[in-house]
Amino acid sequence: HGGGADLQFPHHENEIAQSEGANDKPLARFWVHNGFVRVDNEKMSKSLGNFFTIREVLERYDAETVRFFLVRTHYRSALNYSDQHLDDAATALRRLYTTLQAVPPEPVATLDWNQPFAARFKAAMDEDFGTPEAVAVLFDLASEVNRTHSAALAGQLKALGAILGLLRLQPETFLKRGAGSAAALVD
Repeated sequence: HGGGADLQFPHHENEIAQSEGANDKPLARFWVHNGFVRVDNEKMSKSLGNFFTIREVLERYDAETVRFFLVRTHYRSALNYSDQHLDDAATALRRLYTTLQAVPPEPVATLDWNQPFAARFKAAMDEDFGTPEAVAVLFDLASEVNRTHSAALAGQLKALGAILGLLRLQPETFLKRGAGSAAALVD
């Protein structure tokens, strides 16, 4: 269960008391309290006029780029939203897809968590859902794929990315998205 860090007291404490009193069992085994969303280093708020909805963001950026932007920051840290940060996320995600385009991945039925990159990825995720470290593993793995041209490692890259909801598309499909605006102009 979770919500914003500002909701821990009194909201979540009241919620726990009410739910456990009514149901006679624990409300949640795990609590996740996210950091605040900032826009260009200012607190996001309607009163400041820097408020936006996810629907508005998805009009400008594809969902996988937004997801990648989100997982690059630890959930408890403040998230600084800006078009520049989303553009950077899109560029970084393109690098991963470019690797998969250059070295087509072997299918991975089951990840071997004893493999070095998979073990590092799992350790990062097991440490308080450490997605920034897990993303760093993806880039280290992409570098190794580019160096060795190993289809097996490319498959591992794709499989680990999928855990975060990333790298699920065919590389050509994702990479053509950047050209989508040009295609629209041609049409």
